[in-house]
Amino acid sequence: MPGRIVEDSIPQLDIAVIGSGLGGLSAAIALRRAGHSVTIYERYDFGGEVGASLSVASNGSRLLEEWDVDIRAAKPVVLRSLIMHDWSTGEVTNTYDLGDYRARFGTDYNNFHRIDLHNVLKDTATSSSGKGVPCKLEVWHKATGIDPETGRIQFENGKEVTADAVVCADGIRSVSREQIGVKPKFVPSTSCCYRCIIGADKLRELGLEEYLNNNAIEFWGGYGINKIVLSACSDNNVVSCYCFYPAELNDVTEDGWNLSTTAENLVKTFPGLDPKIHKLFTNAEDIKMWRLYNHDEYPFWTNEKCTLLGDAAHPMVPDQSQGACMAIEDAGALGIVFSPKYSRLSVQQRLKLYETTRKERATRVQSASARARTNLSERIGWSSSSDRPGKLTIEEICGYDIHAHIAQLAEDF
Repeated sequence: MPGRIVEDSIPQLDIAVIGSGLGGLSAAIALRRAGHSVTIYERYDFGGEVGASLSVASNGSRLLEEWDVDIRAAKPVVLRSLIMHDWSTGEVTNTYDLGDYRARFGTDYNNFHRIDLHNVLKDTATSSSGKGVPCKLEVWHKATGIDPETGRIQFENGKEVTADAVVCADGIRSVSREQIGVKPKFVPSTSCCYRCIIGADKLRELGLEEYLNNNAIEFWGGYGINKIVLSACSDNNVVSCYCFYPAELNDVTEDGWNLSTTAENLVKTFPGLDPKIHKLFTNAEDIKMWRLYNHDEYPFWTNEKCTLLGDAAHPMVPDQSQGACMAIEDAGALGIVFSPKYSRLSVQQRLKLYETTRKERATRVQSASARARTNLSERIGWSSSSDRPGKLTIEEICGYDIHAHIAQLAEDF
């Protein structure tokens, strides 16, 4: 098992984290646990995340446990299987059993409601209890200027601060990227996505409680653009659906993933789908549209005292269910390289070690997610290296030892 942070006397750094999403809060926690003073700057008020479910496989859950995050407080559903259904009948056509998952990978495959996890991470970062100095959360601080050489940040409200290191975790529409010299190249995907949720009481009323209790990620379609992904979260009290379809059907051009639509539009987008899922859609809540984009790999993430993290560094389509885990891994890497074990390195060296550790792996997942958008056999769990060498596999992702990886790379620093 990975070693814990070694207790030692090292200089405490002042580290700024721009953005209070899942990645930013994870970075703040990891850096707090490593012994540093962390301030999180949020461009708006802290209103919490929006959205539906997100899964955190063992490669993310191990780090949450290492940071003493109260995972149970985030009300996860522990996933036991992946289930594939026939598009039109709903008949189960394939099952991937995760029954020995904890024995294989050391922890659970957790499925959270995004808001539940976000709130627990915020509480963990700022709580007076737990290892390290509580992080500060400054709201209404939109970063408008960053000097990578000095670590100076200018904010729209007129405030300026200087930090020993700056972590830019301001999401897929990051304004920090170009300020440190990264110019993203991206194109609209040929796919869009609806997301929706439905509560346990309504599912029981409809006779659809099976979807509450399967402890699974369930799929309809996926070979081609159309795909439905369904899973329970929030202590089995909510079912969440992600529903992928051709972008040309409604020509969504507005950016974002929080555009409201109707159950009628949702149902008519998927003709011939399993009638049970149509019934669920008709009664769903919080139905939103989400425009998807494909981003090229960025040439670099780090410039002097500043670095990118999460969606600001490696935006990806959600078809590997690894976006949150990649952000958590980014945060974990930062916590490790800024731990006492690597105190011989300068801030700039630590950030380069972080980028060297993370960039190749995150880009590999980003590329595999794009392939899985229209080919379910590329998705970990369904994928196998025996049918195509080099395919991303569940063993590669979930069995990853981030501590050992960093220790190996650090020999060259």
